[in-house]
Formats: sequence, C-alpha cells, structure tokens
Amino acid sequence: MKLYRIYLPKLFNDKKPVPEEILFTILKTIREKFGGYSLDPSGRLPVIQGAWTSSEQKVYVDEMSVIELFVEDTFDTQKWFKTQKEIWRELLQQEELFIIVQDAEIIYH
Repeated sequence: MKLYRIYLPKLFNDKKPVPEEILFTILKTIREKFGGYSLDPSGRLPVIQGAWTSSEQKVYVDEMSVIELFVEDTFDTQKWFKTQKEIWRELLQQEELFIIVQDAEIIYH
C-alpha cells in the first residue's frame, strides 16, 4: 500500500482564493477513482503552510489543504497520479504541485 498526500493551495499565485468548486472537482475525481479520501477542509489542525523558491528565484508562500488516501501500489495508480497532477497543476494555475508518496501499512483487527 501507498499513502498519497496531495498538497492543494488555498490561494492562486495572485493571492485570490481558489474557488471551492475546484477543490470539490478534484475530490470527486479521487473518490470516483479510489472510493474515498481524507481531508481536513479548513486545514485547522495543523495549519499547513509552506514556502519554496522557484528556479527563477521567485519565492512562493502557500497555505494548503492536504488530501490523504491509501491505495494499492500499481503501475496504473502511479500513471494516473502523474497525469492528474498536471491537470490539477494547470487547473490551480500553479508552477508546481506536490504529491508525496510513502509506503504504508494499514493495521486490521
């Protein structure tokens, strides 16, 4: 199993809020593909903030929502996320979009 963490900005680079409809579209796409996800929509606990410098030395400071989901590690899953990352990056008007993948094990009773 893999744990995917998808970091989605709450603001466009011009500091205007990302419309909720965009987030709902991304969440629907994930739910339809994998059956579910986890999300703290307000990003309260903890508040997710980040900063990074582009290759052009431009500094970006972001507040983000983080979507988490556990999925089987298959070639199809990896390919799907690579394709979706580019779609979402363009939809969110971002220079980069971060998706973190970790090995994961779910403990069953």
